Amino acid sequence: MAGAGVYTMAFAPILLKQLVVDCDLSQADLAEAIAARVGRSVSRATMNLCLNRGQIPPTIAGFREGLEDVLRENHRVTSWLLDRGLSIDHVWRSLGQDLRLKMPAGHGRRSQQRKGPALVAGNPETITIAWEVEMIQQEALKHFKLFRNPFIDDIQKDADIYMSDEHRYIEAAMLDAARHAGFLAVIGEVGSGKSVMRRKVVEALKKDSDTLVIYPQMIDKTRLSAASICDAIIQDVSSEKCRAKLEDKTRQVQRLLLDRAKSGYRAVLIIEEAHDLNVNTLKYLKRFYELEDGYRKLLGIILIGQTELKHMFNESTNVDMREVIRRVQVAEIKGLNGHLQHYLEVKFKRVGKGAGEIFADDAYEILSRRLTSTSRDGKSKVSHAYPLLVNNYVARAMNLAFEMGEARVTADVVEAI
Repeated sequence: MAGAGVYTMAFAPILLKQLVVDCDLSQADLAEAIAARVGRSVSRATMNLCLNRGQIPPTIAGFREGLEDVLRENHRVTSWLLDRGLSIDHVWRSLGQDLRLKMPAGHGRRSQQRKGPALVAGNPETITIAWEVEMIQQEALKHFKLFRNPFIDDIQKDADIYMSDEHRYIEAAMLDAARHAGFLAVIGEVGSGKSVMRRKVVEALKKDSDTLVIYPQMIDKTRLSAASICDAIIQDVSSEKCRAKLEDKTRQVQRLLLDRAKSGYRAVLIIEEAHDLNVNTLKYLKRFYELEDGYRKLLGIILIGQTELKHMFNESTNVDMREVIRRVQVAEIKGLNGHLQHYLEVKFKRVGKGAGEIFADDAYEILSRRLTSTSRDGKSKVSHAYPLLVNNYVARAMNLAFEMGEARVTADVVEAI
């Protein structure tokens, strides 16, 4: 990473780094082989610190001996050492070069063979897209004196939800759409907290007691149609049986919504996974939105979906959807960069810890940078600091800090994962 004011980890690679590069050994394979000998997992980030800093994790008994045994059993390694008149002990000497982003000869080939995105340990310009929940090891929890994982089952009440100014704006927009029959699309990346926002808004609407929430239960949203939306409205606002024909369903929906409006109720249709909706269904939603009693609209609509939904609302590429696009308000959930410390303070407070007891002050800036990439056109920065990805990075960092015997997660630890 280059540029004024950019933090750079003070790399001091050992001879082992050059050996790994020349002999085409991957850090992942080394970690796996060592783990088989020491009887516990070894992360690639731990291997990264070993190669680039000469650090041997004090919590992994037999790490050095296991690594040396792995090297002795590799004929390319032994040949490399013999050609240079070296022994296994020499691999721990300082190399005197950086080689920070130097990869083994077969790295590109192995990367192509992997399924899905993978971590390139220690590359500060690599974003690790890992959406599966990362677990904090039990030993790491003990190390930080935590009795439970702060990121598992972490929303029990409103106070557990971190709300930035942006989140509060989106919450207000959702509530306004529900209470005043608006047409809103909430868009965010996987793990950005869309479902949490929806749950928070629905709970607030329940307290109002005069807003009927319609929530289609069909799992496969690609199959959601005008008829199934009618069925959802009928079932969620009444106990009536749904009519068979679409014309009859539509009249039934209009009558029920009008009756509820005259009784002082408002109604809102909320559809999650809206990026899976087909174009025809999105067009039909405009027809539902146009149901009205005089000047008063009878139904608010909130769509919640991933970034593909934003692309669907691009009029230049979807001209046939312009009647929908010109009526819908779009609110996009951005990353947490600039708010990472406050977000983590909320999470760790739930388990009786201050974020400062887990994270060193210099770690937040590096975490923010590790979760930022450059757009494809190279003109702007893109934040990937969504709650799920932040949680996964923090879990990895805590596991690595434990392995390396660090009292807290430091900038060096974050940059190594």
